[in-house]
Amino acid sequence: MNIGNLNIELGWIFMLLGITSGSILGMWSFGGPFKAPKNYESYDSLPRRLTRLAHVACFMLPLINIVYGEHLDHLPISDGMKYLGSYMMIILMIGIPLFLFMASFKNIYKYLNVIPVSCGFVGLGIMAYGNLILLMRH
Repeated sequence: MNIGNLNIELGWIFMLLGITSGSILGMWSFGGPFKAPKNYESYDSLPRRLTRLAHVACFMLPLINIVYGEHLDHLPISDGMKYLGSYMMIILMIGIPLFLFMASFKNIYKYLNVIPVSCGFVGLGIMAYGNLILLMRH
């Protein structure tokens, strides 16, 4: 069974969000063809910075999920731990950009990032634990 395949497949799918969000941002950045939305006109405005951060997260977190999925099934840990790690990383990949983007409209949503960040700690902790076991075996 390849538990990590879901991370790999969803990682590639979610990278589409990265390129899509970047193309939308590019339409109203750097003299693009459209006027920036209200509160996004200034390059250093908080909503615009949150949106840019969400855009970057739409690339980096799927890449991390792809690498995670490629290594997960080789770890000498239980399938239950592998599934937990897999799902935690998927929540991280979806939650961070979603809540950052939502926070660009209503600042209070940025505090919801504690949920996917906590999931990321669990997922990466499981990966680190599994790799520590491998390291100790050699």
